[in-house]
Amino acid sequence: MEDEDFEAEHRIRRGRLAYVTCSFVLAVALLAAGAFVNAQAPVAVALQPVSAQPDPPTTGRDAAAAAVAERLARVSGRSMESLAAELPAVANPLEADAPTVAGAQAATGEYADTLADLDEAEAAAAEQLAMTEDDLAQAQKDRAKAAEDLAEEEALAAGAIDSAIASAISAAGAHAYATPTGDVGGAVPQGGSTSSAEVLELVRTHFPANQVGNAMAVSRCESGHANRVSKQNTNGSRDFGVFQINDGGTLQAALRSIGVRSSGIAEARRKALDPSINVRMARAIWDSRGWQPWTCAAKLKVVSGLYQRAPGSMAGKYDDYGRAL
Repeated sequence: MEDEDFEAEHRIRRGRLAYVTCSFVLAVALLAAGAFVNAQAPVAVALQPVSAQPDPPTTGRDAAAAAVAERLARVSGRSMESLAAELPAVANPLEADAPTVAGAQAATGEYADTLADLDEAEAAAAEQLAMTEDDLAQAQKDRAKAAEDLAEEEALAAGAIDSAIASAISAAGAHAYATPTGDVGGAVPQGGSTSSAEVLELVRTHFPANQVGNAMAVSRCESGHANRVSKQNTNGSRDFGVFQINDGGTLQAALRSIGVRSSGIAEARRKALDPSINVRMARAIWDSRGWQPWTCAAKLKVVSGLYQRAPGSMAGKYDDYGRAL
């Protein structure tokens, strides 16, 4: 647009310069013609009254001067006509550029509208981004709160489990190694000492790796990892060893499943108090029934409920010493 305006202005200046030049040349020519005519005319010595006599006859010099004047008039006339014919083309060069100027104005308006639309879109995007950031911040707060609540619940659950285990161990201490009479099968043998480390080694040997934590948790809850004998149950039976396997039939069947023979219940009880045999029997029971037979499995939520086989919410969430992770 600036280049077009500059070209138009340049054309105007050239027209004006041509007009001035031609006018100057014409004026000089007229002056020169006048001087020439005056040089050819006789010089009057004195002014004399004009008589009423007719004009003197035209001389040859007067005719020549008239011819020169007529020629100059004709020349100047053609020059003026030619210049007049040219000047309208450059008199108002901006008229030819008017459509371009109008187009530029329209384009400028469209550009302004586009900028306004862009500003509006940017403002909407910024508002949406602010809302998204607020949602994200709230989600992070909710997540942190949920994590705190879960940690608190797990801590309470772990405390309850530890209390239950401590109670079981205390009760076991009061009745362990007893040799009452009148039980099913007669006298009850005492078990030898054992430790959590010994039980862990046996569990790692006989259970799958993904069940070691569950097994140690159940054994810890049942016996405190002690090779003990429980008090008499209401049906006259007792529970034996680190996994507290009941001698009301479960113990005998488990011995047979691992290929250990016994002559009777008394011998079966003694063999169940061997930690190695007890852990092997526990594995045989788990193979056929999972953790369903152990009441502690339900207390610890290793299974979904009492005497249920489906995994519970804490299944797989105990370390190698049976402590909640």
